[in-house]
Amino acid sequence: MAYQKLKTFFGLSWQLAKADFKLRNEGSYLGILWYLLNPLLMFGLLFLIFSTRVGQNIPYYPLYLLLGIIIFNFFQKTTLDSTNAIIRNRSIIKSINFPRTSLVFSIVLKFLFSHVFEIFILFIFCILLKIPILGLGFYPLILIFFALFIYGACLFFSSLAVYFIDLENIWIFVSLLIWLGTPIFYAIENQSRLFTLNLFNPLYYFITISRDVVIYNKMPELWMVFGMLGYTLLALIIGFIVFGKLKNKFAELI
Repeated sequence: MAYQKLKTFFGLSWQLAKADFKLRNEGSYLGILWYLLNPLLMFGLLFLIFSTRVGQNIPYYPLYLLLGIIIFNFFQKTTLDSTNAIIRNRSIIKSINFPRTSLVFSIVLKFLFSHVFEIFILFIFCILLKIPILGLGFYPLILIFFALFIYGACLFFSSLAVYFIDLENIWIFVSLLIWLGTPIFYAIENQSRLFTLNLFNPLYYFITISRDVVIYNKMPELWMVFGMLGYTLLALIIGFIVFGKLKNKFAELI
């Protein structure tokens, strides 16, 4: 029974993600190229501004910056889209009985597709800068935990958005603050206040570990790994608890 439920959950999530991914690119002249242009344009702008300032003392700064951008993009786009996951599927929710969590997981899968294209850019940069690509082979393991962390966050946001209509606008503002506070285009090793603040920022752990493994080809510090695992588990627990408590009234409120 449990196996059948999991099979139904993953199958439905996959089909929803695939359909949404195709629909999103239908009629677009550039299609999947948008997934390459977005991080490249952001990278180009930030590199021009910060490479000779905050980035001059950071080894392999182009890769440092690019990896931070694509990891944050995955988190921001997925969580932001999740705030409409339940509301935009109101007709399905009211008429069909199915696992509601699959709607949320399909969003994670959809943006995971686009994240793969961004990783391809990173691979090209590694080749151009003559960085060993062995570390990149370990990134999928980090990505599994990152996707699970995002899934937990999306469960939380998608369920709360049904009760708080302005959550999407609030999250746009909050995610901007997180972007500025996360060491994406700068380093925080010598800034004790920012370092302490980022200990409570889950993205700091995922980005730092990814940089250690992919760019610098070194093992991440053990406390960073425990931090990554801890925030992943915490996000899943909170997400499932909140979603489970609020999902029974979705059909009434949307």
